[in-house]
Amino acid sequence: MPLFSILLATRDRPVLFGEALASVLAQHFEDFEIVVVDDGSDPAHLRDYDSALAAAAARPVTLRHQRLVRRPNGHGQSYSLNVAAACATGEYLAILDDDDVWTDPDHLARAARSIAGAPRTELYMANQRAYRLGEAVSEDLWLSQLAGRLGDRDSDAEGSWRLTLDDLMAVEGFCHLNCLIVRRSLWEKVGGMDEAIRWECDRDVYIRLIDAATGPMLHHPAIVSRHNIPDPSKSANMTTALSLAAKRLQQLRVADKTALFARHPAVRRAGRRHRTWTLQKLAQELADAGDFPAAAHYARAAVADSLSPAFAAKAAIYSLKALAGR
Repeated sequence: MPLFSILLATRDRPVLFGEALASVLAQHFEDFEIVVVDDGSDPAHLRDYDSALAAAAARPVTLRHQRLVRRPNGHGQSYSLNVAAACATGEYLAILDDDDVWTDPDHLARAARSIAGAPRTELYMANQRAYRLGEAVSEDLWLSQLAGRLGDRDSDAEGSWRLTLDDLMAVEGFCHLNCLIVRRSLWEKVGGMDEAIRWECDRDVYIRLIDAATGPMLHHPAIVSRHNIPDPSKSANMTTALSLAAKRLQQLRVADKTALFARHPAVRRAGRRHRTWTLQKLAQELADAGDFPAAAHYARAAVADSLSPAFAAKAAIYSLKALAGR
């Protein structure tokens, strides 16, 4: 049984997929297998996919590949990753988006050494750098704020810190799938990805994993991957294919699940805060689009959540504009 199973879900992006796969094969570590699930790519792309897979198959690594039946909108990343996880045999699962790359060839080797030093580790989390149209994004994203909180705490020989749930609840970000390594038993415990969610499915599974973890959780601040923020002019990515309102509804599902089902009170509170923020954003965006009846509806829901006087005033304005438009 390999230590790691690397999961790659892909659809209609053979060139980018080839780059992602090559970055996995460039790791200075050998105890892993690769599980690829193609979410029904267009037949026109299959020759390029087969070429990328053939190059990987020639390497001394186990490669599993499954191609799903083609559907107009695909099965989605969550479904595809669940299929990949079901095919995996490794003790730990690591995930890489097909349009991103691992940039640190020591990522898996470092993780393996830290995990070996903390028996029964359930989660190992690193960091990544985001790029928009080729330019690095400088804002604090993902878990970059953790270094300031953990800097005075003793780390292991690799520089990895042991985390508590309170540490993770104290920062705004979450660990992107590209930087996350999860014990397969924990993945199975939480039921893997929520297949009904196509946007922020990474935030959803992260919350459920940290809420359910009972063994050690580790964090290394290294930048191990490059995340390419999708170009909004393209629709080949789940982020760009969904409308803004549809994305907010997906966020609401994540927030509601967290607020209702999380085991830990701190996680539930975070879910309620996320729900309030999402309702406020949705109301404002609907008002900006001129849909004041819908804006008023979601604004009133936000006020009920937050009891915010400032947002109550906005809700009243949206309601008056909705009445005026009848």
